[in-house]
Amino acid sequence: MHSKYFENIVIYLSVLLGCIILGILARMFAISVGADEFTANIVFVAVTLFGVLVYGLLSIFIKDLFTLIKQRFFPKEKQVTEPIKKSNDSARIDKIRTKQKQLIADQENNNKAIAIQYTQTVFAPYTSDKDLVLLSRNITSYAEKKRISEIQSVEVTELNSIDLYHFGWNIWNHFRTGNQLQMAAFLKRVFPSILGNVETETIKRHLKDDEQRGIIQIRKNLSEE
Repeated sequence: MHSKYFENIVIYLSVLLGCIILGILARMFAISVGADEFTANIVFVAVTLFGVLVYGLLSIFIKDLFTLIKQRFFPKEKQVTEPIKKSNDSARIDKIRTKQKQLIADQENNNKAIAIQYTQTVFAPYTSDKDLVLLSRNITSYAEKKRISEIQSVEVTELNSIDLYHFGWNIWNHFRTGNQLQMAAFLKRVFPSILGNVETETIKRHLKDDEQRGIIQIRKNLSEE
């Protein structure tokens, strides 16, 4: 900033000095043609001021002309600004999209954690530790919409078909993943010793039968006791 200020002072002093020199030459010329001292001084002042005025007008004219030529023949500045703006918009949108994806992933992970906690709580008294782990993995596979062939069977005791129906409905209602027929196929695959001989359509029709019967009952919200 100081350098620019000093540069302006030098320019203006140079212009003023040039105008004064022109004024002096004009005064000398006026005296040489017979003008008196007063008239010569008037000529000096007039020429000096006129020089300053001409410089100011030319500066404004040249600056406007330069700007006009630059906008007319070199419009790249606008073209450069526009991509920068678009780039900033894209970066902002990408940031929002990434944040939204993370929120969705966090919600999905939370839903899986709730379902697994519920499953382990319900089945812990009725199956082995090994099968409880397999059952938890099955719940994760169902939530992630993996192929039914990846589901592994488990063995349970003391539970009957209505308990498993209610369990299936609770899990389906929690995730709302796929339709109830897919949940029926999932139950048939996980609990073949109890549901292996039951038709998938039959399982689907009875998922919510007798809501308060059985060890496992219908739950509207798995996160609530």
